[in-house]
Amino acid sequence: MTREDLARAGFFPADWIPSGTRYQHGELLVRMSLRGSLRLFIPVGSAEIELSSGSLFEPVVHYVGTLEGAAALLPQLL
Repeated sequence: MTREDLARAGFFPADWIPSGTRYQHGELLVRMSLRGSLRLFIPVGSAEIELSSGSLFEPVVHYVGTLEGAAALLPQLL
């Protein structure tokens, strides 16, 4: 799954991330829908991404693993 694939799936870079979250050292992408928001965090220096929803401070983590593995899960979460 490439950045272009993520953009086609509706993910865009977060404009601002509050301090006090675990999303400080990496890239946070967000997808908004009527069901709520889904976040994809790509940490610096790690091959494992995180898909989550809920609060930025107490996220509900749906998946931790490779970006390729997340591609199979995304249709269920979108």
